[in-house]
Amino acid sequence: MHSFTLIVLICVSIFLVFECVLCKSDLYDILGVRKTATQKEIKQAYKKLAKEWHPDKTDDPEATEKFTKINEAYETLGDPEKRSEYDNFGYTSSNARQPNRPQQRGFHGFEPFEGFFSSQGFGFNFNFNQGGSGSPDSVIERHIINMRTYQTTILPNSLNKPCVIYAFSDFCFNCMRIEGIVEKFITELKAIGLCAAAFHAGQSQDLTSHLRISSVPSIVGVVNDRVSFFKGQVNLPALHDFTRGLFPTNFITKVHDVNIESWLGGWPADNKVRAVFFSPRQDMSAAFLAPAFFYKDNLAIGYVYTKSDDVTNILLKFNVNKHRETLLLFNEDSKSPVATISMQHLTRSTLDEVIEGNKFLSLPRLSSQKFFDELCPDEMKIKSRKLCVVLITKKSVPPSDDLHGYRQFSQNSRLSGHERIRFTYMYEDTQAEFVKSLMAKGRQELRSAALKVAILWRVEKYQLKYDWLETGWEGSQMADCGAALERRLNVLLTSDTVMPYKIVPPELYNEHGLGLLTRIGYKLLSWGDKILDLLRMFDGTTWVTLALSLLFVCSMGYFMHKIATYEVIQVESTLPQKTRPRPPSRTFDAKTMKLYELDARTYEELVSEADTGLTVVLLVDKDTKDDLVRQFTTIVHPYSRYSALTFAFMQLEYNIKWYRTLLETSVGNTKSLDKINIKNCIGTVLALNGYRKYYYIYSAKSGRQFIRKRNNLSQALGLDDLDEKSDDEFFFVDEVLDGLALWLDKIFDGSIKRVRIKAWPMMTDDR
Repeated sequence: MHSFTLIVLICVSIFLVFECVLCKSDLYDILGVRKTATQKEIKQAYKKLAKEWHPDKTDDPEATEKFTKINEAYETLGDPEKRSEYDNFGYTSSNARQPNRPQQRGFHGFEPFEGFFSSQGFGFNFNFNQGGSGSPDSVIERHIINMRTYQTTILPNSLNKPCVIYAFSDFCFNCMRIEGIVEKFITELKAIGLCAAAFHAGQSQDLTSHLRISSVPSIVGVVNDRVSFFKGQVNLPALHDFTRGLFPTNFITKVHDVNIESWLGGWPADNKVRAVFFSPRQDMSAAFLAPAFFYKDNLAIGYVYTKSDDVTNILLKFNVNKHRETLLLFNEDSKSPVATISMQHLTRSTLDEVIEGNKFLSLPRLSSQKFFDELCPDEMKIKSRKLCVVLITKKSVPPSDDLHGYRQFSQNSRLSGHERIRFTYMYEDTQAEFVKSLMAKGRQELRSAALKVAILWRVEKYQLKYDWLETGWEGSQMADCGAALERRLNVLLTSDTVMPYKIVPPELYNEHGLGLLTRIGYKLLSWGDKILDLLRMFDGTTWVTLALSLLFVCSMGYFMHKIATYEVIQVESTLPQKTRPRPPSRTFDAKTMKLYELDARTYEELVSEADTGLTVVLLVDKDTKDDLVRQFTTIVHPYSRYSALTFAFMQLEYNIKWYRTLLETSVGNTKSLDKINIKNCIGTVLALNGYRKYYYIYSAKSGRQFIRKRNNLSQALGLDDLDEKSDDEFFFVDEVLDGLALWLDKIFDGSIKRVRIKAWPMMTDDR
């Protein structure tokens, strides 16, 4: 029994080995090369067969099938990694079902005895992988990345190549369940030229945190520095929809019979080749979106749904099969495409080959630094230097015969197909800084109608040598100018002639860049999208929890604010009030003026704790009280309408001590006023600002002096004048306040000097 089993195993092994040998020979036979052929020999064989069997080059009915097989063979053998995998196992992970090769199951790679351990027959299909990460040779393992790879490669490349990233971890049963789907999906992405990557969420925690991965398995897409999350059940149709959704839609134009002519004629503005994709699918597939997005800086992309009713004329005009995928490329000539390719299913390698050879107009414009780097690459060796012939014209001038003639010359010249020469043009008014740096050296004197032509050689990225075409370029003299240009180019190509001028070229202005406001708008939209994507990560439970938390925080904040307000009110009520509202100067009906008596009871309200404003106080004694108060009321009544003024009188007999202390404090206690005469103080008026601690004084002695010398008002007001008469001189009480109104006016216009004190003296009741 054991001998029979051993014989069966040996036969199976020999059969599988022979099967692999036969498989290996298939792709090499398709390209007609040996198994030991170099990459260069494989590439040469591919180019030769591709030209021979291209559907547009032959009428052979088997051309399309043969051409497809040639491309598939080159996709494998042209990649050293895939070729090695094919040589070892007879197939590649990107195409597990090669011809004559059955689908592998269970373990990955070549396992001749896998049937003995599968669930079919007896036993179980054991998967010893950790968390669905695959065996060491699995598709997922070969695409493992870390944070450094993400930041240095994937994120920068996402501007032109979206990337789908798969996150997994150990002992993840869902990861194990979807492993086969993810591997097939990654294989499909690589086949159409998109980026695919995977990482272990536990081992790359920095990347997990950066991508905001909250659970595994997770699938995210990165495009234009923006991260999108896959939601829903993991299956291939859903993943395909997710991939298509990663691409922006603003770089593709839906083309139909109405807009085809205007769209094809838009190349002068955007300086781009027109690429029209034809497909029987209503929505553009990822196989088209990937190359279209990658070449969006060089191509204006149009899409035609061949089953639509409004594209009939386009299909007839360009002879497009509505049931096949087709790509047409147009340069300046919109009547016929410069390149055409049509297949049942267009592969990425085929699209790249066609686009790479035709991604520039026949006469492209140097409209950005990117175009300059691609059209005029640097080359240090003088014998292999690459020349860029630049016609300098102006955008503000309508298209002229000069530019048209120069374009014809660039297409028909014997040097037009030379690999070391590129004919271009640029706008002087748009690329002013670059043209100015060129013209700073060796500018030729040309005929007034001739345009300048510069021949550039980029020695290095930041070193440019150049020369001017002596004749310039003039459309009416196209033959002579063209001959002179060809002669000069031939000399530069075939000799070591040194170009006379050298500069460090400034960077070209990007004519296709967005305006400042547009960039700000897009940036705001980008931030908004990122915020929405972040919010979409949360499930319903999270939102409910967040809402309840916010409600609780707001309620607690409101409650604490109320408590704090109540405590402030309680504390303030226990503290003495520093200022008191000023009492009114008039009654409620504004017909009667209120006059208060300043004494110890009203002192705090009117002076020491009074709110900002003035308390105007008349000093009287018991003999003059009635007469002076009546006069005072008459004089100040017009001023009582001001709420900042309060009027009062004070009897000196009872408060002479306070008045004496006020005067002594005002002069810094340098004089003693113990012998102050009350009679000399009668009629004095004080304007006290209790809040700001200063006052004005109207002197009764100055008032008497004002009576005697009515023509000398400046000396009659203030404190500096001394009465030349004796203190007991007789004076008229009815005339002592005659200067008060003028004094009040001078207070308001600021011409009376303030007397400042540090603190108000205490007032006691001496009655």
